[in-house]
Amino acid sequence: MRALPHPHLPAFFSEGGAPRAKALQGYLLSLREVYVRYAPLPPVHLFVLSEKDWRARLPYPYGLPFQHAGPEGLSVYAPLAYPERLLHRLREVLLPLGPPPGEIPAFLDLNLGHEYAHALQVAWRLRTGARWLDEFFANYLFLLGLAPQKDLLETLLAWSRYLSGLKPQKRSLSAYEGRRGGLESALWFQAHFTRKAEELRQKDQDRLLKAFLAAAPLDRKKGHRLLLELYPELKSWFAAFGLRGAPGEGSSPRQGP
Repeated sequence: MRALPHPHLPAFFSEGGAPRAKALQGYLLSLREVYVRYAPLPPVHLFVLSEKDWRARLPYPYGLPFQHAGPEGLSVYAPLAYPERLLHRLREVLLPLGPPPGEIPAFLDLNLGHEYAHALQVAWRLRTGARWLDEFFANYLFLLGLAPQKDLLETLLAWSRYLSGLKPQKRSLSAYEGRRGGLESALWFQAHFTRKAEELRQKDQDRLLKAFLAAAPLDRKKGHRLLLELYPELKSWFAAFGLRGAPGEGSSPRQGP
């Protein structure tokens, strides 16, 4: 394993991965510049791995970036190259929507920032244990970090508008919480979470982050209560998932910009 040392975001990579590791390291450090204004940040390790090295270290399928917290600290993982089987699966899911707003690998790389936001949730004791709430807040946190980079922010929002046109069979929060909806459902939820979180960011900027930090450590009950105290309109928005008038249906509330 090769390394690109850095005090805040050291990168480790498989053979041939130096350029990609350096680019992803630089991207995550640009997000860190925003987040460090709010609270101290521990180091987060970046791993960019070949399929062979990934399988030797990790029990998860090769391809999708993810975040991990363990005895060695906080880490985010990205593949050295996205496997064709994953890209084919995504192309199949997206086929009914027509051409996407960009290249799929670039979109997956962009969402490494979402995984970095999850690492910060752990560092700042903002994880609640409720999947829907943690994912919603991770999207909001990701948007805050991305906001100074207008081109990347617009890319994320363009993809969210595009993906919100999916029509998964399972759209209830209970199905999402139980991971029963598959890839199409997960993409659809993330798209709608991102668009609603962007509404909050546009309205109040970092108000939600500051409130969560002040209340840390969070749990399911505290996080849910605080979110609805600040934004009571979200109660009906979340409750509508899977019902007539849900996000993505014809009678849904307006979804972001």
